[in-house]
Amino acid sequence: MVKLGIVYNNFLSPQFAGGGSVHAYEVVTRLRKTFDIVYYPSSPVFIWSKDVLERRAKDLERQGIKVAPDFYTLLDDMEKYRLTGVKRFLYADRIAKEVSEKYTVDVDFLYEPDHTSFDIFYLGRKAKFGLTIHEPLFYANSIRYLRRLMKFYGINLSTGRGFYTRFLYNTLYAKPKYTRLLKEYKPTFIASVSKGSLEESGLQGEVIVPGNAFDPELLKYRNRGKEEYVVFWSRLNNDKGIHEIPDIMKIIYSKLGRKIKLVVMGKFFDKYNERRFWSKVKKYDLDVEYLGFVERKRLNEVVSKAKLLIYPTHVDGFSLAVLEALALGTPVVAYGIPAIRSVYSGLEAVKIVEEFDKESMALESKKIISMNEREIEDMMNNETLLSFLRLHSSWDNVAESVRKIILKYM
Repeated sequence: MVKLGIVYNNFLSPQFAGGGSVHAYEVVTRLRKTFDIVYYPSSPVFIWSKDVLERRAKDLERQGIKVAPDFYTLLDDMEKYRLTGVKRFLYADRIAKEVSEKYTVDVDFLYEPDHTSFDIFYLGRKAKFGLTIHEPLFYANSIRYLRRLMKFYGINLSTGRGFYTRFLYNTLYAKPKYTRLLKEYKPTFIASVSKGSLEESGLQGEVIVPGNAFDPELLKYRNRGKEEYVVFWSRLNNDKGIHEIPDIMKIIYSKLGRKIKLVVMGKFFDKYNERRFWSKVKKYDLDVEYLGFVERKRLNEVVSKAKLLIYPTHVDGFSLAVLEALALGTPVVAYGIPAIRSVYSGLEAVKIVEEFDKESMALESKKIISMNEREIEDMMNNETLLSFLRLHSSWDNVAESVRKIILKYM
């Protein structure tokens, strides 16, 4: 059987590491049917304790994913690789090199399923390799990126996490670093869960279709009726447009000629974001119910009964929130950033407007809110959408797309 080396860190994370890690786990566990898998934990794992890493590694091996024996040797000397804070940022490249040198690579091909470290490039000196990105690896057009950041972050120099930190990271660190690595250690392929992330990075590559999947259990919540509210759930930060939502709701009120409740779920990024959001809610006298972080069953129920998911996102590589809303039978209005357009354009149930166009987002929202239940059900059950959902309702389909890409370049 062909040997496939997996280079990654978040398989060993003791906490939820986001949608990219879900994709990576679901795909890799299915690739075992075709390949003899050997897992090479990458350097960022060393932020965790030795006990945690050993336990997580043994758990993976019990699931049939072999961990490279060299990793257990690295654990005996892990303190010199265990960097946090600013040091982790400054020396990530050097640590990736050192850790990569310690591994003996005996596989036919190396693959990184959710690029989160530099290790894949340095290990790539020992075997052919490919990688998948979920969000842009970097932003190729720095000036356009700066203008967008200033618009959705606002010009506030007091937060410590403003537009300037993101811009400087991209311009002075990510863009030159990855440009150099891609030139010196050229991968045989770069894949992405959407065409949009490749476009933003200015890279050529393969698009994984489907790029992600949802739990088919979500389909059981469809067609159970709608209630008079709209919903938003995600990370509650600038990237997802949290501060634009009150502005959009205010315009919706004026177009409807009445109030409609907004239900918000998720955790606020920081106190500044939270204060700013609630200040606008109070100023506009909006009807908002905040549920915080809710468990999965409750989230499914709330989203499925909403008339609409309002989603003014600025940063996404695919958007599982949009996919899951569609699976739950709820239409979406979203900003047309490249990832959203490349995955969801052509679906009647996803109304796409230009980024930052709050007026158009409110207008499209008003149209859907004004529909009756039968009209919404008809829209959510047309054959184009149902075919899209069938394709995205199984991780087997995602893994098969990845398998074909790997074999194509191997």
